[in-house]
Amino acid sequence: MTERELYPSINDLMCAKVISIRTGNCCLSAGWESYCDIFSFYENENMLNIKGIGSKTRLELSWIYEAGISLLSKHERNLFQSGEKIPSPHTQDHDETAEYLKSLLSNDFKRKAIHEKYEQLIQAYPIRSQIWLNKIPLDLFIAEYLCCHDRDDKPIKMRHVYVENLPETADLKDKLTAEIARQFYLSEEDSVRDAIFNHYGLSGSSDFPVSYYLKNHCFPMFWILEKQLDNYDDRDMEAFKQIFQVYQNQRTLLLAEFAARYSISRERVRQICNQLFSKIFCSRSLFFKYRSDWNHYRPLTGDTIWEKDVQKYIDEEQSSFSTKFVIHILFNLIYSDRYTLYGKFVSRFRVNNWKHTFLVNNRIASIFDFEKFRMEINDILLKNKTTCLLDIEKYIAKCNCWIKNRPDEKNSVTDIVRNILVNEFQLHTGADGNIEIAANIKKTLFDVMYEILKNNGNPMHLSEIFSEFKRIMPEHYYDSPIKLRHYLLKNSAIACQNRKSVYVLKEWTHVKSGTIRDSIVEFLSKKRLPQTALNITDYVLRYFPGTNILSVRTSMFNDTKQRFVFFKGGLFGLMCKKYPLKYKPTENTLPSFADRLLDMERFLVENRRFPFASSKNRDERILGVWWARVIKGIYKIDESRQNEVKRIRTQYAGCEENKRFFQWNKNCDSLKRFLLENRRLPSVVTEKFLYHWLKRAKNDFLKQRMNEQQLKKYLELAMLIEK
Repeated sequence: MTERELYPSINDLMCAKVISIRTGNCCLSAGWESYCDIFSFYENENMLNIKGIGSKTRLELSWIYEAGISLLSKHERNLFQSGEKIPSPHTQDHDETAEYLKSLLSNDFKRKAIHEKYEQLIQAYPIRSQIWLNKIPLDLFIAEYLCCHDRDDKPIKMRHVYVENLPETADLKDKLTAEIARQFYLSEEDSVRDAIFNHYGLSGSSDFPVSYYLKNHCFPMFWILEKQLDNYDDRDMEAFKQIFQVYQNQRTLLLAEFAARYSISRERVRQICNQLFSKIFCSRSLFFKYRSDWNHYRPLTGDTIWEKDVQKYIDEEQSSFSTKFVIHILFNLIYSDRYTLYGKFVSRFRVNNWKHTFLVNNRIASIFDFEKFRMEINDILLKNKTTCLLDIEKYIAKCNCWIKNRPDEKNSVTDIVRNILVNEFQLHTGADGNIEIAANIKKTLFDVMYEILKNNGNPMHLSEIFSEFKRIMPEHYYDSPIKLRHYLLKNSAIACQNRKSVYVLKEWTHVKSGTIRDSIVEFLSKKRLPQTALNITDYVLRYFPGTNILSVRTSMFNDTKQRFVFFKGGLFGLMCKKYPLKYKPTENTLPSFADRLLDMERFLVENRRFPFASSKNRDERILGVWWARVIKGIYKIDESRQNEVKRIRTQYAGCEENKRFFQWNKNCDSLKRFLLENRRLPSVVTEKFLYHWLKRAKNDFLKQRMNEQQLKKYLELAMLIEK
């Protein structure tokens, strides 16, 4: 313990109920001022010489002496026994001390600084002392403990005071007294600088925040926040400041641009931005730790708060923040319980429907859908081909954007709508109260998509349309073909062809829109009798030349809408049509999955290999195509069927190897026949397959990847080549 911690005053002991008032009065009558006097007099003087002391007082002083001695080290005990006494830090008159404390506490700024110092000092003590001191408010500690020096004053009756807490209490009193004295002699300018440094970590290199506080009695929080952000020069903060519109007149970067600059992935940049955005605007953010310093922005009231309303704060505080960023800060800190935010603060890689950011009172936002209103006005502007006038009051009265019909709020909603039209769409009200909507001569993306297909004259793939689109509009921010799909699917003049991202115009007669099944339905709907698969395929091939009869039959069998009916003799019709009674419907003629699997297992047992999809044998070819579709996931099957497929592949794993050897032997025999017939090696031009197969076989021989049977046949082939 320090020397000051060892010498609490007599008044301190009475306040803490360490000694009784009777004992305290006896000590004060004897001229004792501190704990040290009790120790010194108890060991060197006779207690009976003290006026008014009795047996209870002597016992109490004896207990105080013994309790103190047991807590002190040998060195500290010598300090008491030496009789040295440290002067009291309170040398001023009580009335004078109370007067300057009263003047300090009347200053809200210095009072706040003293209160923060008081809490900071308490946190430095052991937990046992913190528990007790936290129960004493600052005003009570100053009025009844710090200023209580006269003998006639009544000490406060403090609870939970033990002798172990006395050193910390005395230390707190001395340190708080020193802080009060420092604040008393500290100029207001220096007090402001100290507060800025203690709260926000900014040094007093600039006089602007000091002069701003002295003039407005509040801190320039946006100026301070900007300096705080500037102090963070790491990569993550740089990503936040360059991808979001944090500053005015700032060119934001795309994720790919920032990723290329720091050699990281685009996805990593997106994660950094999202994490830092949440970190800055969360309730525990270090940037907004002292939320009471933002309360002077609360006077912004009204049904709406626009960007122009906060521009004055940016100008006054010499900040370069964007108005969108400022409104987002104020909304999160102050206005989230009373206002709804429109036009959120987002990065460039996210689409924002609103051009501006503004707040609308919850009272209005709960009865009128402004998002829906924006979409309706935007559609009117896009589809308007001639100049017209819009009576906004009549439009608001009849529009379907009302969530709750409140005629008494019509004027408030109309005023907000007029502001939205001016700020978002640059539509001003005329002298007659109407809004003039000019004809839209600018081409929309719907028009551009239509013209691309019209000029081409033939079906186009999505990637081809995108290439032509970037040639026409290279400055447009769409950077991938998938973003154009919406404008193609929603365009009433455009239709898709098949399911391969190919698009056509509905007005074309030389090509067919829709899918293969749509063409089959169209063909069968024109026929009175059921048709064969060959007739149906001939019609479909006019518009889909890449298909075949097997694909057409499979498409009808697998139709999820069950639009087709099957008749004996391989005839097909529509479920919605009535056919003569001589045509008898039958079940789906395609074998079931279980039958196919049984055929596959029978083939494996008989041939010891898997079937070839290119076999000349029709049954083997069909079985090979079906198995390939199952393995590649084209033919969708449930979990139980997948388990059966795994069983076949595991149980007959050797057959897969036999299939490869069978094909290898077949290719080897083909090459051997070619050599015997032509007496030369195959050419890379005319016999391309045999040429490359021989090259692969030679490579397998050199790397010893052949079994004994293959090695024997390859050596025979090599001898034949040498001859």
